[in-house]
Amino acid sequence: MRPRGDDVSWSPKPDRRAFLLGASALWLSACTGSSDSVIPDPADTSEPSTDLAALTPAAFDALPICALLPSSGAGPFPSRELLDRRDVTEGYPGHPLRLGMRVVDASCQPVPSASVEIWHTDATGDYSSYVDNGDGKDEGEGTTFMRGIQTANAEGILEFQTIYPGWYGGRAVHIHTRVWVDDREVLTAQLYFDEAYTEEIFATGVYAEFGSPDTSWAQDGPIGDPLEDGTALTLRAASTSLGEGTLGLINLGVT
Repeated sequence: MRPRGDDVSWSPKPDRRAFLLGASALWLSACTGSSDSVIPDPADTSEPSTDLAALTPAAFDALPICALLPSSGAGPFPSRELLDRRDVTEGYPGHPLRLGMRVVDASCQPVPSASVEIWHTDATGDYSSYVDNGDGKDEGEGTTFMRGIQTANAEGILEFQTIYPGWYGGRAVHIHTRVWVDDREVLTAQLYFDEAYTEEIFATGVYAEFGSPDTSWAQDGPIGDPLEDGTALTLRAASTSLGEGTLGLINLGVT
């Protein structure tokens, strides 16, 4: 049995629909886009790149922008502490994901010095910091993998080195994110992965043991349509600081 999604050990099990639909209507402009589904060869043993070019505004300007989206609930297992770090993997195995994010305002102008937090499961579908009541791997309090916070540069850009999240029962594959501007929380959202691309990733490496997710976008109720809503990451095969993997890009527009 896979971990039961949205169960939190220190509080009653939350209602997933209430989490997403009961949040305040904070509107943003965000990006969507189609995915390049060319997956790196898992047998590739080349050394990780140590000279990756910095992400530039041009990479984000190429993304479709300004699909309006209400802020969602934070979802389960939020961070107990904010860890200022780019690489959040702590050596855990998985398909490398270079996650690039640009924070922009309603006019698509950069928001310098915005703080962006992410958290998500490891490749097995387990969140750190909590006992999430699933069978198999279930690391709890004291663990901090796949969690971190970064500050945007003058162009509103920041990035994380992480891995492709695994899945757990009742949810499509996703990353949680929160954004602060001038110490004010301005966005809480969940970001989603192209389903065909995910199928290819999950046929390889540590993911193969767990098979395909049991919940599609269409079945995940209140998330809506990530392509229309602007919560779908644009994905393509690329080099990362942990070797060949995937580059995921998104604009986070805040008001």
